[in-house]
Amino acid sequence: MNILLISPKYDSYIVAPHLGLGYLSSTLKKYGHKVKVLDGLREEIVYDPEDWDIVGVSAMSTYFPECCKDVEKAKSYGLKTIIGGPHIICDPEQSLIDSQADYAASGEGERTLTQLASGKEPSQVEGLIYWKDGKPKRSNPDMKSLFEQKKMYTTKIGNQSRDFQIDLDDFGEPDWESIDPRTYQRTMPHGMIYKALPLAPIITTRGCPYSCIYCSAPITAGKRMRYRDPVKVVDGIEMLIKKFGVKEVQIEDDNFTLKRVHTVAICEEIIKRKIKIHWALPNGVRIDKLDPDLLKLMKKAGCYQMSLGIESANQRILDLIKKRLNKDLVRKTVEEVHKAGIQAVGFFMIGFPTETKKEMKETINFACSLELDRANFTKATPLPGTTLYDMWLEKYAKDKKIDWKTFNYYQFYSDWSECTPKEIAKLQTWGFMKFYLTKFRFLKILFSLQRRQIILFCKRIIKIILTTEMYDRLFTKRESNYKFINPSSRKN
Repeated sequence: MNILLISPKYDSYIVAPHLGLGYLSSTLKKYGHKVKVLDGLREEIVYDPEDWDIVGVSAMSTYFPECCKDVEKAKSYGLKTIIGGPHIICDPEQSLIDSQADYAASGEGERTLTQLASGKEPSQVEGLIYWKDGKPKRSNPDMKSLFEQKKMYTTKIGNQSRDFQIDLDDFGEPDWESIDPRTYQRTMPHGMIYKALPLAPIITTRGCPYSCIYCSAPITAGKRMRYRDPVKVVDGIEMLIKKFGVKEVQIEDDNFTLKRVHTVAICEEIIKRKIKIHWALPNGVRIDKLDPDLLKLMKKAGCYQMSLGIESANQRILDLIKKRLNKDLVRKTVEEVHKAGIQAVGFFMIGFPTETKKEMKETINFACSLELDRANFTKATPLPGTTLYDMWLEKYAKDKKIDWKTFNYYQFYSDWSECTPKEIAKLQTWGFMKFYLTKFRFLKILFSLQRRQIILFCKRIIKIILTTEMYDRLFTKRESNYKFINPSSRKN
């Protein structure tokens, strides 16, 4: 079968190879299918419909509207369509209704799309949502033998259940030819700052066993941790260096340091082979899974930067969001990261339900007091698939309308804390200003960047400030320009 995979064009400062489509393409090609990847952040989404049998479109919540437009375009050509990605995994039936695609993948797409492309009946394709009698229906394949052989497992969160493959190495490497790091000319990776180009994102694990109420990772990647073979991980890094000239990798795991022996094995393998590579952890690591010896080893293996999921300085809020953390440990660990010579980036959120202005200021002041190189102050946003989203729909959404473009950490318009949305925006701006003007952080960053990075960094900071400060005025204007969905009418 001839399969076109699309990541829509949307407004994003992060421009890097699309790992998800890379893995899909690799798996499909392994089974003899012809595949092409079009990434809207890299190129125009232009194609001859006569070349393709089915079009797959990926989406996160913030660009789900763009996903729907690409589905509409493909269907206008008479092509079959399937949607996948984090937004769809979290709410596949509703996503199918909203997009009017032919199919939706409710889990890891490598198995779902391969089976669909092989000609299996939709009802027998693993993890597929399809139309039957005008309504979305979940497939129901016989997977008993796979579970008995311990090749698959099921994650259940509330009324949601997803099946995941245990052996990640069976997926192989992404199709790097289709997502060649050298073809991303405007590269601006997750976290904005990099050491050297070309740059490639990689994963060494999938899964998250934690229950933080703002994070959808347990449902999109499963609650059970799955690990790649450390030797194969480093084989992949070595291949990227030799074949694509990659000089930096970004490990996008949700929990890279959760299993210490896994992290140590990868670091020791890099050191043993004398591989010279810069690497970073932009997606955030658990503070309580770091120690001085591990940090020293990671630094020796090439780690120069890591993001730390801190979120709040107030214990009531940390308990509310089920973070399982305390600020004394945060301060101690940040100091250890700093002493190891690794740049530390702090992730903080303000505006959680019932959070007071005093508690938000406490978080900002705490962030400014830490030995952090950078910090992100974002708004608590109820992304689909999270407990926070369910809470928002049940208690706070009322008759509010959903504009997925605003479901990001800078534009979400919430009124569930003590502060108004405008006050939260001002606190967010104040947090950025106070942090970067303290301890000469802004100047230190500028002096450490290349000229091209300085321009992009400044543009990004200005955009964040303008977005947070002016969003209360822009919201009214946006409301007249976009289609919204009333939460109370969903599923209808």
